[in-house]
Amino acid sequence: MEVAAISVLALTVGLSLGRPRLGRLRIDHAQAAIIGALASVALGIVPPDLVFVAAKMLARPVATIVSLMVITLIAESAGLFEIIAGALARGARGSGPRLFASLFLAGTVVGTFFTNDAAVLIFTPLVFHLIERIGGSEWKLENKIPFYFAVLYVGNLVGALVIANPINIVVSSIFAIGFVEYARWMVLPAAVSIVVSFGGLWLFFGSQVPRRFSLPDPVPSATSRRRLQTLCAAVLTLTLAGFFSEGFTGVPTWVVAASGAAALLAVHVTVGGGHARTIVRGVGWDVIVFLCGMFVVAMGLRNAGLAEAVGDSIRQLSGGDLSRMRLSTGVLASVCSAVINNHPTAGMMAWTIQDFGLPGLQTKLLAFAALIGGDLGPKMLPIGSLAALMWFRILRDRGVQIPYWLYVRIGVPVTLVAVVASILALNLEAWIYGLVSP
Repeated sequence: MEVAAISVLALTVGLSLGRPRLGRLRIDHAQAAIIGALASVALGIVPPDLVFVAAKMLARPVATIVSLMVITLIAESAGLFEIIAGALARGARGSGPRLFASLFLAGTVVGTFFTNDAAVLIFTPLVFHLIERIGGSEWKLENKIPFYFAVLYVGNLVGALVIANPINIVVSSIFAIGFVEYARWMVLPAAVSIVVSFGGLWLFFGSQVPRRFSLPDPVPSATSRRRLQTLCAAVLTLTLAGFFSEGFTGVPTWVVAASGAAALLAVHVTVGGGHARTIVRGVGWDVIVFLCGMFVVAMGLRNAGLAEAVGDSIRQLSGGDLSRMRLSTGVLASVCSAVINNHPTAGMMAWTIQDFGLPGLQTKLLAFAALIGGDLGPKMLPIGSLAALMWFRILRDRGVQIPYWLYVRIGVPVTLVAVVASILALNLEAWIYGLVSP
């Protein structure tokens, strides 16, 4: 069964990355995940009854992710992200390095509140057009690439909030980690990953960033659109307040996200004159299908005993020490995420951690360590995350070819340093908690 499970995983990842043609049909990542899930069931790796278990486990996380995608699409339709890009360019006052830092910071904020996939999906074409406007014919490709990588890297940081990455939502749901509890533990590791990732990018690309650029002309906005933007901003603010008040209200994250999406959809239709059907069609359903299919594939890996093998490796590397166990978990999760994609890795690591049978807090800390590796690991290889695959596709469609070797040469050292530093920050928090807890 182990050979069959690994073969299914290899087939799924291979189809997702290679995107082969079958007649007129080109296999994409969603169809690859469906093929992998069906193969897992057909080969008896995952019994049919476990598929229903998986569906039940994923119901609330998927509702959260879909709601966040709706929120993102409406915010984009209202022009909020265009306003941000224009403001950043003007705020940089013609300084290339300042614009680079501003785009990285803004992308980080968008990725934190709108999921990493949304940050890459929206900011990549937005930054592409912005750079074309300000660079013109004077900037060469090597001058533009640093800004494209800045967008990519904000899509692969440690999520300070649970909503920053679909795998954070899924794993936190499995371990019953609330919105506020997640943020309390992960803000510091996230800050560390931001500093390390930005520093690594600047080390590699600092000399290629132009010193000066010409300011773009501001794009005028109609009065009706400004009203829509104001209402959208107000609903977004209330939604974020609902996320952070979960500890007081008891309203779960998925309910807050769904309520915010419904309210924004109503504003989009009644005030903006838009169509709900357009927004629903724009949701990345391929991302949802990919996530669900890969979760079933991950269940097959667990049933085949691979989760137990990963657990044994963590025990051997850590020697039973909890701090080293978290470090081993994070590093293994990052490597697995780079090689087999972070979605199946997240599921496999979650079940591995459950099998350890540690006390509640220690189990959650291991889950945080695994998420740190899962969030950061995809920067090492292009197949590591859906966000990276979308980034390559968006740029390729616009005539920009990024060599895989460049991605790997930058990603491996920056990622490994970021993972270790972020886990050390988590261990520091655990040590401080041990000192102050009764």
